[in-house]
Amino acid sequence: MSNRSVADLQQLCDQVADLSTPKLCILQPVFYIHLHPDCVPAKSTPATTIDIELARWSFAGIVAIFDNIDIDSCIEAKEYFISAWNRVVPWLLFFHDQFIMCRANHRPVDKKLVIGLVGNILYHAYSARDGDTPLLATTPSLYRLIVELWLLALNVKDKDALSAQHPLSHSRYPYLTPIKLITPILAAGCIHDEAFMAVVLEVSGDIGAVASTALKYVKSVRSMAQDPDAILRSSTSPELFAHMLSFCIRFIMEMSKCSVTMREECIVRQSVREIFSTSRVIQLLLSSAETMEQRLKPSFLWSFEYLADLLDHADDTVSVLHQALRSHALETALSTSRPLEMDHSDNCITSSVLLMLYDHLVHDKILTYAWKHVDSWSNTLGSIAMQDKTIRKCWFTVESKIRLYASLKSREETMRRPSPNEKGWVLRVSNRLRSVVADWTIDL
Repeated sequence: MSNRSVADLQQLCDQVADLSTPKLCILQPVFYIHLHPDCVPAKSTPATTIDIELARWSFAGIVAIFDNIDIDSCIEAKEYFISAWNRVVPWLLFFHDQFIMCRANHRPVDKKLVIGLVGNILYHAYSARDGDTPLLATTPSLYRLIVELWLLALNVKDKDALSAQHPLSHSRYPYLTPIKLITPILAAGCIHDEAFMAVVLEVSGDIGAVASTALKYVKSVRSMAQDPDAILRSSTSPELFAHMLSFCIRFIMEMSKCSVTMREECIVRQSVREIFSTSRVIQLLLSSAETMEQRLKPSFLWSFEYLADLLDHADDTVSVLHQALRSHALETALSTSRPLEMDHSDNCITSSVLLMLYDHLVHDKILTYAWKHVDSWSNTLGSIAMQDKTIRKCWFTVESKIRLYASLKSREETMRRPSPNEKGWVLRVSNRLRSVVADWTIDL
């Protein structure tokens, strides 16, 4: 394949699906020959079209191979991909800059196709690990690309411009736009690097803009989950949306740990409300109780992990829990066929939320909300509590406290309120004082 024939390389790509895994491993190096860093043009021009087409079909071949093998079990293919990563990166940056971000006047490759190729390559780079570290986290030069893809996925209005040309490897999401899925995944994989956060801040503007953008992505997931057309595209849509949401939450949670300012900014911008509202929408899409937990477990776990972390560290925990309750966090936790475990501990999500609620009932804002909903919660919890001793004990304790505190609060308000006779006396005294003042005014 050193003859630089685009037609030959394209024909080879078409044959990938018919080859066995051993043959694909043998063929794999062929698709890296034309990805030499020295061949990357400074800009896309008519004179560089052949180099660009060769690189494009090389990417297509790599993606096709990954679509037909299990990279996690095929160590040889995985190791070769990692070893050749330094050849791939410069071309990823070129394709992103020139064709996805449209910084080239000459564009021999369609934008939709480039998004599909780049998205799939990045997804596999996230899955591949150099030791314990995702390959992407070892490549700071790609951080700006990842952030710009994130913003593009949010801001692009033309849905067709983001349609996937190549399904993600071994995925059940063939209609999912690669960057729609991979953006939160990539961000979550790089968030622990301070250099990545510096790039996020640089591209987005400031901390407030970063928090707003992250939550905008959560809203985007909710919007897609409420879109009938998106739901009809795939029978696995609820699972798809839950998968996307779980990575969004991981990104926001890790971002909140970066600094106190970032955490409080997320809270002010109603991060908890947005996350649990989206979880609720996705949950309501699922009609099969036996598959609900398996599909929603990742996003459930991260939603409540984030809530628990904020309640441990936030300045205003009352606001945090109130956001969660108003967004049906407790109802969401109660709506599983059996309780989901959190942190692999003995406590399930339901009992954990009940404990959070119990600890905050001393606050008037939480007590008022709980009192309004205690009867509906009790009805919902009835069947669950009968089957789970831990939940039954937690709920009985919480319900008793809600009713006791609400009763005490009602008595206190009654004691403060004057009786009808006392109120009349106050009015009579007030009228008498006005009369006296009027007489004084006349005398003066």
